[in-house]
Amino acid sequence: MPSFTKKAIEASFLKLLNETPLSNITVKMIVDDCQINRNSFYYHFQDIPSLLEAIIVQMLDDIIQLIPSDLNVSDCLLEISEELDRNKRALLHIWNSGNRERFERHLLFAGTFRTVLRTNGHPASGMN
Repeated sequence: MPSFTKKAIEASFLKLLNETPLSNITVKMIVDDCQINRNSFYYHFQDIPSLLEAIIVQMLDDIIQLIPSDLNVSDCLLEISEELDRNKRALLHIWNSGNRERFERHLLFAGTFRTVLRTNGHPASGMN
């Protein structure tokens, strides 16, 4: 289970990412926003890209957990699109960042893989 501090870092980062381009966000901005020291940030994350990657992976896992096993592919895509819509400004900031290729590969591969393959290793219904 993530610690309170780790969740605070993630929440502050997402808040900032919805307001500010990724390339303008600094560790100082994050730690100032959630009122922790820099060492606490680096205890949980190596850098901002690793923080962003952890958030993306967690969001994908959360989406998968919300999707019932009997949901068809179009319903799965609808769930995913709704989650993406809730964070569209953040996604635009990621898309326009210098790290876009790294996260694009991660999202396309991991996101597709995690969505198509259920957490128990079976394909989602409607994939036959």
